[in-house]
Amino acid sequence: MPARVQSQAKCTARAGRMARFVAGAGQLPELPWAAPDAPEWRPGPALDLDWSGGPFAFREDRECVLSGFAATDPLGVAFDLGEAEILGFGAATGGPDRNRARFRVMTRDTLFYGIPGSSYTAFPFFVARSNDSTLGVLVATTYPLDIVVDEGKVAITAACDSGGAPVDVIVLRGTVAEIVRDLSSLAGRTFLPPAWALGFHQSRWSYRTDRAVLEVARKFRALDLPADVIHLDIHYMDRYRVFTWHPRRFPQPAAMHRELAALGFRTLAIVDPGVSVAPYTVHETLCNGDMLLTRSDGQPYVGKVWPGATVFPDFTQARTRQTWGLLHRRLTAAGVAGIWNDMNDPVLRAGEVYDPLAEDVQHHGVPHARVRNLYANGMAEATVSGLRALRPGKRPFVLSRSGFLGIQRHAAVWTGDNHSSWRHLRENLDMVINLGLSGVPLAGADVGGFGRGPGKYGAVKPFRPSAELFIRWMELGALMPFFRVHCTLYAPRQEPWSFGRRALDLSRRVLRRRYRLLPLLYRLALEAHESGLPVVRPVFMHYDVPPDVARDQFLLGEQVLVAPVLEKGSIRRDVWLPPGTWTHWLTGQSHVGGQTIDVDAPLGETPIFVRAGTVLFVAEPALNADETLRNRLSLEAYPPIAATVGIGSLFLDDGESDGSQRFILDVRMRHDECGLRIGLRPSIASFEPVQRELELRVPDRYRIATVDGTRRDLRHRALVDEDRAVSVATLAVPLAAREICVE
Repeated sequence: MPARVQSQAKCTARAGRMARFVAGAGQLPELPWAAPDAPEWRPGPALDLDWSGGPFAFREDRECVLSGFAATDPLGVAFDLGEAEILGFGAATGGPDRNRARFRVMTRDTLFYGIPGSSYTAFPFFVARSNDSTLGVLVATTYPLDIVVDEGKVAITAACDSGGAPVDVIVLRGTVAEIVRDLSSLAGRTFLPPAWALGFHQSRWSYRTDRAVLEVARKFRALDLPADVIHLDIHYMDRYRVFTWHPRRFPQPAAMHRELAALGFRTLAIVDPGVSVAPYTVHETLCNGDMLLTRSDGQPYVGKVWPGATVFPDFTQARTRQTWGLLHRRLTAAGVAGIWNDMNDPVLRAGEVYDPLAEDVQHHGVPHARVRNLYANGMAEATVSGLRALRPGKRPFVLSRSGFLGIQRHAAVWTGDNHSSWRHLRENLDMVINLGLSGVPLAGADVGGFGRGPGKYGAVKPFRPSAELFIRWMELGALMPFFRVHCTLYAPRQEPWSFGRRALDLSRRVLRRRYRLLPLLYRLALEAHESGLPVVRPVFMHYDVPPDVARDQFLLGEQVLVAPVLEKGSIRRDVWLPPGTWTHWLTGQSHVGGQTIDVDAPLGETPIFVRAGTVLFVAEPALNADETLRNRLSLEAYPPIAATVGIGSLFLDDGESDGSQRFILDVRMRHDECGLRIGLRPSIASFEPVQRELELRVPDRYRIATVDGTRRDLRHRALVDEDRAVSVATLAVPLAAREICVE
């Protein structure tokens, strides 16, 4: 007779949708990645697990929810999911789905994705979709895991000695959207970024002097290119020592930042965890405070990163996190607005292929293997706490290369050092989508590609992407939550003007489109903060999609569909439209959904479709995000089909305060005897926008509008100045208007 082990707990907040079972443990193990306000677990008598050290059947009210095989020594679990499609696992490489994949869930520098099965991030979570049901499955351990997915079977085994850790599995049930929401309730919601972080970021390894940084900023403005952030890579430091400024290259960082601020720019400064062993304040502070990773003999572990011999802070210690956070003072005092955490997997030996688990590393008595995956989370938490203390009242922004479940509470994530190739252009879209399914809504990739390996740091020969690849990557990046151009030290420049006049003009068009859509992205960032739903979503999150259809498309929210061009030489592409009526945002052409259509997609134009029943707010682009969100705003109404209701909302605040003062305008529209009736109601009005009116835009078949009882003629115009072949009927209406009828 197999032993009968009661499942240990059930989430009370999502009864029937979230459950947890633990095999091989007398009590529920701690979840070190869980959010502080995660739902509590308590016994669920309706849940049980039949397990005898091998096959298991997990049941709720006698219904088999999940079956497979589990073992505790060594740790391992296998799931039989039949014909299910497997997605998730964070930013692991390998394509849009994980079927027939093999990889390791362990944070690691993959050297341009060149180490098979490795990833900068580690997410032991996947979504299984089939015709019968959708499950989210989380193997709730921080130990590195090896994953093999083959024909609906997922085998997960410990990649190292797990010390008898139990098999701890959390099962989420529901729609894909419900599963992602529930995952974020466990691991934590993402932060609300400052508005400027959603603007365009220009980076390079490296702008070597303050003069070079200012030259780039001035040229962006001279060429009328919207941008918000310039990144400072490792050469701003004195001999690569963190929390220092190079005395010759950056002699007056505060003066540099004052000029950047006058130009409307902010900076993100890179900070690595590797600390030079040379005598300087940071090393002495950490060493004297017993805040470093050690070897098993108690001596500091010494690796080799940019400064040469390096030691590493132990972020499992609260005192280390507090101290590290406040060490950012020298950066913020000079004017740095945000922090870029790199090499935080952590990289112990830069530029080498080595096994991190073979290194003799201890975290105050805790084996490195147990907490390695949490390292980036601890560093990001420390950084955020420091920024909050040093810039009180301002929303922090931290960018992280690495991360585990919960990283979204502290940082946005980019997909690491990619290749300048068409394959990685497509793969980075898949990675951002899977990060969103794994609880990370704010993500992006290095636009244009960082390197061109193989070779140390990608240094094979000077290279750059073609102008075509760069523009297509700009098009995709402009619709991602995080939008940054970056490239290696060994590549020619990759600013928008680096590829000739035509590429510059197309880049300007793409950048202005990003800023025009900033109200949509800002509202979706707020939605991610409040619900956990990603900004970029797979089409199947909200619509029934035929198998293997629309995998190279995505949604912004629920009602804006994007079909990027991801293949060399393509100027047309097939687009699958979900049911409903969809309008091409750039051409104004409407199409009936539930079919695949062929559309033009010339260079510089990404097919974007808006579903009938959508209220879309767009802005007049300015030179940065702050100015854009204070500019004129237009309410574009896409009328719903008869007997349905259309909705939308506008979110505004001051863009960076850490308080809760907000203005949220909810819009509902429907057809009635007057024609198209649009109702506007502020649901939150603790913040007063600078705008006093909106530009109403409706299809050009409408002639007259009645605004709060006053009848007015509509003006008709073409949106040529917005690079859109669209004609609309427009009218300026007060922001305080409450009802508009158009006919």
